[in-house]
Amino acid sequence: MANAVILFGLCLYLSWVDFRHRRIPNLALGAGFVLISFMEYVLSSPMEWLMAGLFAILSLLVFGWISWHRPLTLGMGDVKLFALVCYGLGVRDFVVVLTIASMAALLVSLILLLIRKVSIKCEVPFAPFVTIGIAVVLYMNETY
Repeated sequence: MANAVILFGLCLYLSWVDFRHRRIPNLALGAGFVLISFMEYVLSSPMEWLMAGLFAILSLLVFGWISWHRPLTLGMGDVKLFALVCYGLGVRDFVVVLTIASMAALLVSLILLLIRKVSIKCEVPFAPFVTIGIAVVLYMNETY
């Protein structure tokens, strides 16, 4: 739960930067990684900490491969953000965040295309949608 709150606050900042400048700063991701690593070390067992790290590395490799081969579809800042979210929340919640973020991005993109505000080649900043996904996970964890 604490990691989700940290990630939500970090993603609010990253969303603002991504929306304005179309980039995700490495310094903010590094600070988030250090803070979440400390929380993982303090609040979880060594096995949970190790598994979170392994899944984050796997996420980094899979999405990094996609970004390497299709750089216009996914930026490396988004890849690093995905790895951090996977590290902080775990695989189950990461899948929920990624699903909600992708559906929200699709919906917003379709609406913008339909009202002719953007063209099909327009890039959409993804960090705001990851923030929405984390907010949903926080809400789900509070109510259930």
